[in-house]
Amino acid sequence: MYDVANSAYILLACSIIPIYFNELAMKDGLTSAEYLSYWSFAASMVTVVMLFIGPLVGSLSDRKGWRKPIFMGTVITGILACLALGIPRWWLTFLIIYVISKIAYNASIVVYDGMLNDVTSHERMDALSSKAYAMGYIGSCVPFLVCLVFVLFSDMMDSESAVFSFGTAVILGLIITAVWWLVMSLPLFGSYEQICYNEEENIRMRGKWAIFIDTLREISKNPAMVTFLLAFFFYIDGVYTVMELSTSYGAALGLGSVGLLGALLMTQVVAFPSTLLMSRLSNRIGTHRVICICILGYMVIAAISIILDSLVQFFILAFLVGLFQGAIQALSRAYFGKMVPRDKTGEMFGIMDVFGKGATIIGTLAVSIMTMFSGEVRYIGLILLLMFAIGLVCFIKSTRIHNYDSISTE
Repeated sequence: MYDVANSAYILLACSIIPIYFNELAMKDGLTSAEYLSYWSFAASMVTVVMLFIGPLVGSLSDRKGWRKPIFMGTVITGILACLALGIPRWWLTFLIIYVISKIAYNASIVVYDGMLNDVTSHERMDALSSKAYAMGYIGSCVPFLVCLVFVLFSDMMDSESAVFSFGTAVILGLIITAVWWLVMSLPLFGSYEQICYNEEENIRMRGKWAIFIDTLREISKNPAMVTFLLAFFFYIDGVYTVMELSTSYGAALGLGSVGLLGALLMTQVVAFPSTLLMSRLSNRIGTHRVICICILGYMVIAAISIILDSLVQFFILAFLVGLFQGAIQALSRAYFGKMVPRDKTGEMFGIMDVFGKGATIIGTLAVSIMTMFSGEVRYIGLILLLMFAIGLVCFIKSTRIHNYDSISTE
């Protein structure tokens, strides 16, 4: 249910929010390249902050009785920030609040992923993780459809002074999403019980980097973790960069907002059955092979984005993203979850988040710098293609070094 809850926010953050930010930026005279650059920089800022607080949040959530309250705190903070996005009319203020909401969302995901070992066995982890992602994709369509109706209605208004403007549609969308996020989180708030925790009685409150370094030392003793995280660092960079910048990229190319939102809705619908089918495929041919297929699929997506110049092509990209986006995230989460010690799931997933979000900063910051100095937004495709290629090579190498089927928590 929490996948259903948070997916509504992340879908809004990848669709309507960038379009609204584009409108605010254009009103203040920013160019399309500047708009994409600042948006990419904001995504990078979220990543930098998560590099510091991710391991801390994960480590603290491993303490007995701490995971649930920390989780609830991050969720409520994210919901309040989501509501606050409807207040500012200056692009910079809006961007700052967005960064806060995204940090809270990411922190909640670190704790949430750490719950995986509390609620299932290793044998069911692939299936459960995939089902959760799939339900998140299809469930998030409900509030998004309502938001899309508001946007379509505002799009039919010719006058900028019309009562029901695009800004009004965005505010209503933010309220609906925040309420959905809260309501769908309530079942987990009420029913979750922490089973796996660190049994040390006196865990000292140390600095973020002390926790980070200690966990890295433990991971370094497990070659399976090291090689996977290295590969994950590169290929998930492309996945997250696509999620962060897809709508803003299309907007920068001058594609219509309604068409962009429709394409992203199609991505959600396609991702629902695709994630489930990929999970079944992983049971037959192996999770590592399905992850390789997904990386190859994203390389095709990156190549097409370089020549993207029409809404039809954007729909094709959205369809392809739907095929692979849920599967690569769900199976990567389950793949790593089978390796981690059960009493340190929060801490380990905090490190995984560092590798994932740390990789994202390369893609988003590279896009930000290159578009700022060159004025050309299509370089995003070249950057993504390179990151996926490196990720694929590293992942194939990791599967050759280690037999996936033999990976255990020992």
